[in-house]
Amino acid sequence: MINDKNEVATVQEELWKGYKSIRFSAGGYEALMITDVGANLIELKDSIRGLSLIRTPVNDLEFKVFKAAPQVYGLPVLFPPNRIEDGLFKMDDKVYKFPINEPKLNNYIHGFIKNEKWKITRSEIIQGESVEIEAVFDFNKEHEFYKYFPHEFQFKLVYNLSSNGLKQKASIINLSSEKMPMGIGFHTAFNIPFHPESVEQDYRLIASIDKRWEQDARNLPTGKILDLTIDEKRYVNKGITPLACSLESHYTTKNMEINGEEFHGAIIEDTSKKIRLIYEMGNDYKHIVIWNDKGDKNYVCVEPQTCAINAPNINLDNSITGFKTILPKETWSEECRIYVEDIISGEYK
Repeated sequence: MINDKNEVATVQEELWKGYKSIRFSAGGYEALMITDVGANLIELKDSIRGLSLIRTPVNDLEFKVFKAAPQVYGLPVLFPPNRIEDGLFKMDDKVYKFPINEPKLNNYIHGFIKNEKWKITRSEIIQGESVEIEAVFDFNKEHEFYKYFPHEFQFKLVYNLSSNGLKQKASIINLSSEKMPMGIGFHTAFNIPFHPESVEQDYRLIASIDKRWEQDARNLPTGKILDLTIDEKRYVNKGITPLACSLESHYTTKNMEINGEEFHGAIIEDTSKKIRLIYEMGNDYKHIVIWNDKGDKNYVCVEPQTCAINAPNINLDNSITGFKTILPKETWSEECRIYVEDIISGEYK
């Protein structure tokens, strides 16, 4: 365990419950990536403060759930994010038909790379102060899902861990000869509480949301974008208690001001310990889902997305839905960062 921000950074490969993994530490933080399961960052700790930030399977029952549904643990990547109505959408004259994996609602959900084996293409300790891990997923004609998504591409995740926390860069390059539809998200599951001496009532969640997508009984956007309710406006003011009630809402984002600076993302504050977890999201993540599994479990998912749920099927301009395409040989990339800081005396309100 690290107990000093100046302690030398480390990186090592290991088997985690039989899965190929890589553990790395630097600057007072420690992380564990399960490369055999979607390069999911299944553990993130602030070792100086003794915080466990990300939801990790800790017993046999939770590990069984993780094997069946890795999207409710860690920091899994979703491509495409969330739901596609009937598993079907069109792009120009091309039709995409994904297999239904949410049969009760007849949707396709959470994408196909969250369970895949990724390759570690680089692991580097930089000047003894930070660690950088590069994980790659190559998708080509040999993959069984190619019949549903006929585009070769490479997805790359680069994680840098240092005293500044965890920096993530996600990038996708279109290796096919045609333009490719693109939408990604991260089903990031944060522990509530993440401090061992705190309780859930000590926590509040702040998010830079703007409007809410109205959703139907299938959890799909209707196309209407609504103003925030009085309760929802608390997200951008004093925050909400993330486990006080069931949460499952989909929002557009808008930068807010924190400490006199523009901020895009979410903050989880521990009011009893005067600390806060910061989740900075790159500006291309213009949509966010907030979900807490009915509030009866000790976590909340804060999910940045480049596009709205079911974006290609919403009858609105792409500038609103966030639906994107990548041209042949073109690369898309964006960054996020997770870190912890103290709430300065007099600053907290």
